[in-house]
Amino acid sequence: MRSRRRPHLAALLGSTAESVCRTAPCSVLVTHNDERDWVGATTREINLKRVLVAYDFSDYSELALNTALTFAQEYQSELHLLHVLPPSTLNEPEISWYPLRQEGTYHKAARQLQQAVPAEAHLWCQVRHAVSEGQPYREILNYAESNDIDLICLGAHGAGFGMRALFGSNVDRVLRQAPCPVLVARPLKHAKVFPIELSAIKAVRKSKPKVVHAALNG
Repeated sequence: MRSRRRPHLAALLGSTAESVCRTAPCSVLVTHNDERDWVGATTREINLKRVLVAYDFSDYSELALNTALTFAQEYQSELHLLHVLPPSTLNEPEISWYPLRQEGTYHKAARQLQQAVPAEAHLWCQVRHAVSEGQPYREILNYAESNDIDLICLGAHGAGFGMRALFGSNVDRVLRQAPCPVLVARPLKHAKVFPIELSAIKAVRKSKPKVVHAALNG
């Protein structure tokens, strides 16, 4: 699904793409007209070299990670995991000295990122971890630009890195300004099956079809 690029000061939830992402019963891939393309124009061959997961340790970001792992395994892509800490979370001693007597926020996040990826994934793809501090959308976009990311995977709802809910300003800005496609991972919802009363079924079975006979005069 394509999304038009508009200034971030415009209405955040106005586009059809964002509305679909908020309500879709499945994951949604959002693309832009002027983004980095990883599908051959003539061969249609997929060349997905680097996949970025914005990971906040929530269930939805876990779903985004699983989706990214599938892509990485299928196309032998590099897998990048990025966790963004809120501003003023880090302090100089924590970065300069390691190990500390008490594990700091930065090192705890880095350790959790390493543990998030299954050990067997390292057999078929290169995994990179990054922890940064600042505005989530800006850190995600900067990382995607500086590392030539081909696909960004986001969880539909996030509890961490400042994303309180889907399509707060962080996710919205990533969708609008990303240099590559953005996959919003959502759990698959099955169609609802409405129960039919047994009495209604019996009534249908007992009813006889009415046949209309027409006499044709010779």
